[in-house]
Amino acid sequence: MIIAGLDFGGTAVKIGLISADGTVLSKTAVSFDQEKSFEDIVYSVCDSVQTLKTSAQVELAAVGIAAPGYAEPDSGVLIDGTNNVPAFKGRSLPNALTERLKLPAFIDNDGTCAAFGELLFGAGRQFNNFVLITVGTGIGGGVVIDRRVVTGRDGLPPEIGAICLDPDGSLNYSGIPGTFERLACASGIVEIYCTESGMQDSDISPRDVFQRAAAGDEAAATTVDRVAGYMAQAFGIMINLLNLEACIIGGGISAAGQPLLKAVRRHLPVYTWPKLYRNAQVLLARLGNDAGMIGATAMAARRLDVI
Repeated sequence: MIIAGLDFGGTAVKIGLISADGTVLSKTAVSFDQEKSFEDIVYSVCDSVQTLKTSAQVELAAVGIAAPGYAEPDSGVLIDGTNNVPAFKGRSLPNALTERLKLPAFIDNDGTCAAFGELLFGAGRQFNNFVLITVGTGIGGGVVIDRRVVTGRDGLPPEIGAICLDPDGSLNYSGIPGTFERLACASGIVEIYCTESGMQDSDISPRDVFQRAAAGDEAAATTVDRVAGYMAQAFGIMINLLNLEACIIGGGISAAGQPLLKAVRRHLPVYTWPKLYRNAQVLLARLGNDAGMIGATAMAARRLDVI
């Protein structure tokens, strides 16, 4: 059985054809402007799914959607957390995709999907209790307890990016000061680097910052260290609360690899109760930036009673 997995980010959607064992048969990505209409985004995504399907010469059983925010379980209408993709607010991606592709479509929070993907097929397979964070345009993630992805009433996902790390920090769009997302997402990384280096109006990306840090750029190295400190602070809060066995770093930032991982591990003891710290690991997502896409197909397969 093959399912199309879609993972919507703030500037692009990752699209893949994925088998029941989590193998990515083919994939692509479609960039979009946040000002694009809902209809234009849906049209370009469906066109890419059809192209992949034709090229792979396979039949699809369903579509799994990983999206920011929270969708009503019955209607699939996104009602919360769509600040990074405003065109989605109040619209139903599953209904729109089903209408165009003539396939059942299912939607879940992107962090929840990524955590489920890592649980089944990635770095979470060996753990009962872990947290995954996804760092990109925003910060999301999921919590797994007793090998089950934890959500609230009606599937409402945790808001890991909304953890307050600095009570005196700038307010986010919902009025919370110094959030994890505000401090350590892609734009936060760039903002820190521009402050440290004295640059203004830079087109630099987080990838550039990590590359410059590896090349000996002092401002970039300081930026990486500060971001790693914020990650360790958030992980410490969650380890102290839930006695986690692992904290997994996913999303686009996971491409930073070992330098980021080592920096987070170095900071973690500062924020974590000693005994609990000794029981916890910090790892990179094994599925990398594909975790949300793969997890979305697994969530769809579960709804089809395949897994």
